[in-house]
Amino acid sequence: MVQYIFTPWRDRQELLLSTALLFAAVLSDEIAATQSAGSSAYAVRAAYSAAFSRFVTGLLDGHQDKLRKQSMYSIAKVIGLPATFVELRHQATHEQLPSLAKLRPAAHRALDWIWDYYWKQLDQGGDVAESAQDPCKAAVLRYLREEDSQRRQAILGRELSKWTMDELMATIKDLQTTLPGNQAFLKCMKLKQELIGLEKAKLEAPVVPQEPQPTVLEAPVVEEEEPHEDDIGWSKYQGQWKPKPIGIIAVSRAMHIQSIPMWVGTSNNYAYLVVDDKSKDAVIIDPANPPEYVLPVRVAPVLKDATASGKINLTSIVNTHHHWDHAGGNKKLVRCPIRVSMEMKDLTHARQLEDLGNPKLKIIGGKNCEGVTQTPKHEEVFKVGDISVKAVHTPCHTQDSICYYMEDSTGKAVFTGDTLFISGCGRFFEGNAAEMHEALNKRLAALPEDTVVYPGHEYTKANVQFAISVLQSEPVKALQDFAENNKVTTGKFTIGDEKKHNVFMRLDDPVVQKATGATEPVEVMAQLREMKNSFNLFAEPMDGEKNGVLPTDDVKSALMCVLSLFSPNSLPTYFSIC
Repeated sequence: MVQYIFTPWRDRQELLLSTALLFAAVLSDEIAATQSAGSSAYAVRAAYSAAFSRFVTGLLDGHQDKLRKQSMYSIAKVIGLPATFVELRHQATHEQLPSLAKLRPAAHRALDWIWDYYWKQLDQGGDVAESAQDPCKAAVLRYLREEDSQRRQAILGRELSKWTMDELMATIKDLQTTLPGNQAFLKCMKLKQELIGLEKAKLEAPVVPQEPQPTVLEAPVVEEEEPHEDDIGWSKYQGQWKPKPIGIIAVSRAMHIQSIPMWVGTSNNYAYLVVDDKSKDAVIIDPANPPEYVLPVRVAPVLKDATASGKINLTSIVNTHHHWDHAGGNKKLVRCPIRVSMEMKDLTHARQLEDLGNPKLKIIGGKNCEGVTQTPKHEEVFKVGDISVKAVHTPCHTQDSICYYMEDSTGKAVFTGDTLFISGCGRFFEGNAAEMHEALNKRLAALPEDTVVYPGHEYTKANVQFAISVLQSEPVKALQDFAENNKVTTGKFTIGDEKKHNVFMRLDDPVVQKATGATEPVEVMAQLREMKNSFNLFAEPMDGEKNGVLPTDDVKSALMCVLSLFSPNSLPTYFSIC
């Protein structure tokens, strides 16, 4: 996750030109359709390709971070540009020209996207008419649309200072909900932060004016809750917040998250390496059991390479709960040297684990996690470099289940273990429906909507099959399409998305209530879990995940559901196969 300084209106000229070029290509196509010249088709393909390439390249280059080169796909994801546009641009510039069958619909989709992203944001009456109706709104819009940073600061000091903080915040909040596009929202948020910074500066001791320095200035920490902070989510941030001086662009500090898949095709676990790029401090989340995964080459080599090259300073192991497939690797990563298990037949990978031995490595997790040295309290906050980490206790799947909400200046993420999956939730091994309802719909649902979800398993395809049997809504259908075409869904959806396509977080939905035959939230949760348990016995691990094997009770239960007994006399023979 990387922070960009967004200026929604600075690409006005680029989008004007892109609109003209795309329309010209469409018109050329219409004209060529009435002609019989053999060269017309190629000329039209060239016109479409040139227009489309100019549109994508110009737009994304305008949002490129000057200090940290990013891929076009990364920038496109941030601003909401479809990845298919980037792919088509690559084909048009580096391969043979795409076919008209691809270019024609892509051009129309591009024009639709430009309309929503840019043209629809322009007010028909203009600033003059708008000023007569709402001069405060007109001034804020002029600030948002201004491309030059010095002129923006002039508007901030000359025009916006005419209104009270309450009036400005109300206007900005209204624009955040009415202006389409992710960039407009983020630009409004940045303006809010600047205004709050100015307000704080007024409350503090006067500062003697001095020349701006090339480094980021730090103001004294203000821990009291400030007015209007709840409008932009800052009230949920428990770490230190320092306003940045207006007019000085700070170097972005990124929270990097690397997912590490394990047991692909079976339990589909994820471990996660989270790194603060300034300090290089890092934590490994749920490193599982090394003897089980060392041969497929997973966590150990990743950590060894990163530490040996100086890319990270591994400070902690973090566990979401105590099950072996999440916390089973704790002692083996800390121990120095480790005993080489007979299962670790590949000695190269065994030595990689030995080299990672660090007795000082903290193990953060629930009280039952292997080798745990620190158990954070509910909503307790600790730091990984500049990343603020808040522990959110979610007992149910296990009583020591903890989710970790992480936030820095570039984004928000939550690591949910086996409590929340994409479009699903964990089994109630040590808890009940009331606890899972509290975990999902009160604690995790209270996180910011744009918090990206990183679950402990890749169960989405199976989960959405159940969800679609309960709720045939557009968000659920969209997730089903995504899961069918993408093997990896972790890090692709947010808490806001889960509230739309996760039936376990839609207990008040009349359709879900009708499917369960219940209306009280806890009862709806209980019924949904029972329905999911019987929907597909092997969609997710059963009790066997606790010990790394599938106990006979699970096998018997499964067989009793899928096979029928001919007579009671066959029962001993039936169970003997287990």
